[in-house]
Amino acid sequence: MPLYPVNLNIANRLCVVIGGGSVALRKVKTLLDCEGAVRIVSPYVEPGLKKIILEKQVEWFEREYAKGDLQGAFLAFAATSDPDVQLQVKEEAQKYQAIHNSADDPVGSDFHVPAHFRRGKMLVTVSTGGGSPAMSKQIRERLELDFGSEYEAVVDFLAMVREDVVNSDVDSSTRQVLFHNLLEVDLLGLIRESNWFDLQMVLLQELPENIDAVALIKRFLDEHDKK
Repeated sequence: MPLYPVNLNIANRLCVVIGGGSVALRKVKTLLDCEGAVRIVSPYVEPGLKKIILEKQVEWFEREYAKGDLQGAFLAFAATSDPDVQLQVKEEAQKYQAIHNSADDPVGSDFHVPAHFRRGKMLVTVSTGGGSPAMSKQIRERLELDFGSEYEAVVDFLAMVREDVVNSDVDSSTRQVLFHNLLEVDLLGLIRESNWFDLQMVLLQELPENIDAVALIKRFLDEHDKK
């Protein structure tokens, strides 16, 4: 069954994790990174998860899973070692129309969490549709080496350029050519080497006259220095 690729906005949406072990810990960390409103249901949690609960003030129902725990949930993660509980979570997720993921049942899940890594705003994911998580991890590790931390700065820079261009009076076809030309330039090398003069020359050549290339680079450097 082909899976639909999507980047999901979960900010402030209730995400319920059933379980308190290492799998639950990984889920909770990612959900919090994406600003989800996390609730954990488990009679125990491993030390690393308990630390997060205390530091982040995450909601923890310190008991066994019970009917009604998924009411109002947007996402539901079944991460226990009990097959009966796993099945109950799946059935209740269907009842409350929560999107469900089961750690031990990729075929029966509504979605999979792909192997992934971030470079600032850039999110790179790899999925084998549940067929081989080990292969997904291997490919992800290779890509991490190819796409280093400097890509965060490049993506931030291009986001600033795009914002200024979109807010200008440039038509869509001209924008397309402009962005294509910029990506033909070695932006990664210029930013990595802090070659701001040549980068400014590129912008002066490619951007419309009503966009201040000097001010744009200054704004980028100010934001970059804060990180």
